Amino acid sequence: MPVHIFVVDETNYEVCIRKGLAAIPSSEKPAIQDGLISRMAGIRPDDLILFYVIGKKELRGVFRAVEGPFHDNRQVWQLTEKEQLYPLRVRVDNWKYSFEVPIKLSDIYDLRDNGKIWTFSLRRPSSPASNVMFSISEHEFDELLNLYLKFNPVYSHPKKIREPYPYLESNLHALLNCDKSTYDPKYEYTLMSLLSFSFANGKFKEIFGDYSDYLSYIPTSFEKEIDMILISNHPINQKQIIAYNIIEVKRDVFDEKGLSQLLQYEDWFLKKKVKGDYNMIRTTAIAKSFDPVVIDYLKRRKTYENKYLSLLQYNNDKTGLTLQKVPY
Repeated sequence: MPVHIFVVDETNYEVCIRKGLAAIPSSEKPAIQDGLISRMAGIRPDDLILFYVIGKKELRGVFRAVEGPFHDNRQVWQLTEKEQLYPLRVRVDNWKYSFEVPIKLSDIYDLRDNGKIWTFSLRRPSSPASNVMFSISEHEFDELLNLYLKFNPVYSHPKKIREPYPYLESNLHALLNCDKSTYDPKYEYTLMSLLSFSFANGKFKEIFGDYSDYLSYIPTSFEKEIDMILISNHPINQKQIIAYNIIEVKRDVFDEKGLSQLLQYEDWFLKKKVKGDYNMIRTTAIAKSFDPVVIDYLKRRKTYENKYLSLLQYNNDKTGLTLQKVPY
């Protein structure tokens, strides 16, 4: 399962652990609001949650999500003129162990330099709002947990949350900007949110197989983010990754520009992450429709290079999001 990291300052962190709450801001701009929701949409009950404390430059935790995320406008944090209510929220509780000594940012960067951490990034190219929360893979969390254990030879069961936040039903799905008559997503971020909700609920395994992690907005070394990656583990040895599925999402037509971008991600991943093992890479495009030029190129690529890229056409209606394979 993915592990979620919230970026907070020291004062807000103290409120988070006292109330048992993690949150990110909202936006008055509908597209950005759906983008923020798309980051929270992947959180499931019992997912692990960490806090990166800016200023201190350290990672603290571990906590777990109690339920799914929700929207609530009750004031929790002390506000100034420039601060927000942080209404996109999830209740958290302590994990089974408490670590007194945090992990310093320099130690995380050491892991990243050694190739053990690769999705942890405090600076995201998509928008400033995306820097408030991001997710990493379970395999990366294992590396962070090893650091916690090294720095904390004595660890204990944590104390209870002192002022637990009241329960609210998960309601973020209802806030998304979809056409009222057709249910079509109005923005690409809206579609990303719908996909994240679906993966959090374990959907589409008949298409993608039994994935373990589902990550959004994965940073690359060339200032762009991969829309989504699904990670599949070995069915017996769960610590072994057998495949990554790189996903590019388009709300409307998947054209040549989208294809070029996806193939660039595929090439980068082949060189940087799987050491040239093409069999570990699966590549997928999700869109409303596909440009004939794209389909023609993929046909020739399949014939001459024996490389296949999955095309999935999405549809959203009152029953939810569906995906259908597009043959070529």
